[in-house]
Formats: sequence, structure tokens, C-alpha cells
Amino acid sequence: MPLKPEQQQAIQDKARELYARAARLYRLPETPPEVRLDLRGRAAGQWRVTAGRESLRFNPHIFALDWRNHFPDTVAHEVAHSVIYRRFGLGPGRRRPHGPEWREVMTRLGFEPRVTHDTDLSLIPIRRAPTYPYRCTCRVYALGVRRHRNAQQGERIYYCRSCGDKLRFDPDANVLEQKSA
Repeated sequence: MPLKPEQQQAIQDKARELYARAARLYRLPETPPEVRLDLRGRAAGQWRVTAGRESLRFNPHIFALDWRNHFPDTVAHEVAHSVIYRRFGLGPGRRRPHGPEWREVMTRLGFEPRVTHDTDLSLIPIRRAPTYPYRCTCRVYALGVRRHRNAQQGERIYYCRSCGDKLRFDPDANVLEQKSA
């Protein structure tokens, strides 16, 4: 792992500190969820809830590449998502991920409510998923694996946003630009 042990510990400690602060501010449980340093790809951090269990995941490659830009801000960003979940849940009337509630939590935790980072990710290893060419009357789209599978199994029909024509799989087509149907 590219992070030094003291950096890994600093992320864990900062998460605990932020949960303690949020618990005082919002009268919420202080116990942080599991914090993992196994996120890959282009995201620096991720908050998730699966089967009622929360987790915070961080990308050690991005943190190692630009520690000052991500610590502690990215940790606070993901903790703020958790605070919103703990306050409002995921049910009807769900809050926007970076809406006013999230921005208010970030501010009260003492951080600027930034949504994106500007780290150059050209050195980060990424996995490219295959795409499949689909054609309408006006262009060729590149559909990802899931949409291709849904279309092939007849579970979903995709249409062009420009001409309204049904998209048809065309294995011989060249995809010049990435379009989402």
C-alpha cells in the first residue's frame, strides 16, 4: 500500500474525531463505521451503506499522490455523507448527495464544502471496462457492460436522445465518441 502507516492511522483518527464532533453537534451515535483504504479508480473517497451497514472507503493511491489536497478534507467529505444518512435516512424525501444539508454539515465540521478535487490522476492505475457499439439513425453510442447485457436479454430498450430511434447493437460500428443513451 502506498500510504505510510502513520498516514493510514491519521485517516482512521480523523474519521473518529469527526464522528465525535458530529455526535456533539447533531446528537448522533459517535461510533464511526468501518474505515477501509482499498478504494480504486478515480474517486478519492466513498461513503456507502449496504444492508444497513455503513462504510467509509478511501483511495490510498490518490491520498499518497496528493496528501495535502485530500487529508483531512476528503475524510470530512465522506463523514458528512454519513451524518446526513444518520440524520435523515435513505427513505422517501431523500436528500441530494451534495445538497444544502451536506454543505451545512461540512461547514459546521469546519471544512469548505467542495465536491471535486483537482489532483492529476494520470499516474493512478485504472481499469477500463469494455463498451459495446449501438447504432441509431444519427450516431453510434458506446454502451457499458450492464446496459449491453440488459439490451441483449430484452430487459431494457435504449433510445437515442437526438433522433428518438431505438438503439441496435452493431458489432462492426466504430465508436468515435463516448455517448450515454
